[in-house]
Amino acid sequence: MGFVTREEDGGKITVIEIPERLTLESSGELKDLLKELMEEKKYRIIMDLGQTKYVDSSGLGAIVSKIAMTRANGGDVRLASVPQNIQELLELTHLTQILRVFKSLNEAVQSYNE
Repeated sequence: MGFVTREEDGGKITVIEIPERLTLESSGELKDLLKELMEEKKYRIIMDLGQTKYVDSSGLGAIVSKIAMTRANGGDVRLASVPQNIQELLELTHLTQILRVFKSLNEAVQSYNE
């Protein structure tokens, strides 16, 4: 599948574009990508869900898999451009208590400068 990543804020933030479906088939790849980012000491991560239509439990697990490590190293995993149906899933699973969710990618990027 291949996740698209790019740097923001002069390379201080890594943006991961989440595909249309984040399921069991693709969640392992996301976990591997997050592991690589941790090895590269890239702890400020934004997952852009602007193109995402469906996330299953494996996808949710991948999203939260490295939160503790990022936060222990002064970073975080933040979500941007979350569609309403996925926002409702995050609320239902109480992940909105753990994850910071932003309406736009720009807001998520700016949140790291607060």
